[in-house]
Amino acid sequence: MGTKESSYYNLESTINALGPVGMARYALERWGILGTAARFLLMKSETKKFLKSGCGKLESGQLKKLLKSFDRIHANVKSTHSPFQFVLISKYVLELDVHGPIVECGCYKGSSSAKLSILAKITNRQLFICDSFAGLPSPQNKEEAQLEGHGDIHGYIYAEGDYAATVEEVKQNIQKYGCIEVCKFIPGFYKDSLCNLDVNPACVVMDVDLISSARDCLKYLWPRTVKDGLWFTHEACFPTYISGLLDAEWWRSTLNETSPIIFGAGSGLSECATGLAYFKKVS
Repeated sequence: MGTKESSYYNLESTINALGPVGMARYALERWGILGTAARFLLMKSETKKFLKSGCGKLESGQLKKLLKSFDRIHANVKSTHSPFQFVLISKYVLELDVHGPIVECGCYKGSSSAKLSILAKITNRQLFICDSFAGLPSPQNKEEAQLEGHGDIHGYIYAEGDYAATVEEVKQNIQKYGCIEVCKFIPGFYKDSLCNLDVNPACVVMDVDLISSARDCLKYLWPRTVKDGLWFTHEACFPTYISGLLDAEWWRSTLNETSPIIFGAGSGLSECATGLAYFKKVS
């Protein structure tokens, strides 16, 4: 990519490199041997705490079974999130004490959808899977197309069509590894598909990459989110994305609210889950 772009990854090439070997190479390049080992041990320690927690009235054995199903999905369906991100998401969703469905915005091949479908079934919720099923729309400007990384985090370059997967492919992966019976599919770009989606989410899991797409999700789903409902975002380690998401003028003019506090903004909720952050709908 040249000297200027050496700190950036193209999304498609990064996706194609994922898998056990690709993840190992990425980790070693980013953190070195000692840093990678330290994060692996941290992840093991935090996962053990999760398994012992009795999270959401599930006992340790049930939680272990849940994570085994996640491991199976992660090993068989191409994904762009780290395994530990869904340990954290599971903790929050299993402990979420409000009614309402889960809405996923951005599903790619359905790895995250399959995991969320299992969580939805356990918590007696529906899962609405919202995606264009044609990849990303065209970025509106250079700021969207090239997100700047923070610290030792690489930036990403996005292009129209990235994250493309068909609805049939996603359905097949959920059918094989998740709980298709709790799922509803909402195809289309968010500015068109979400405006008429009549739901009151208890949880929104947003992995949309572009600021304009995130704002479309917020515009149509935030006012309908139940009190104390949770939102997750996958791009917390990109300062330009977070700045766009929290822009005070946009929140005032579009939603007539002040922007929320995003927990994990700038780095993520854990060294083993960089990029993952959440915010809550409060009065």
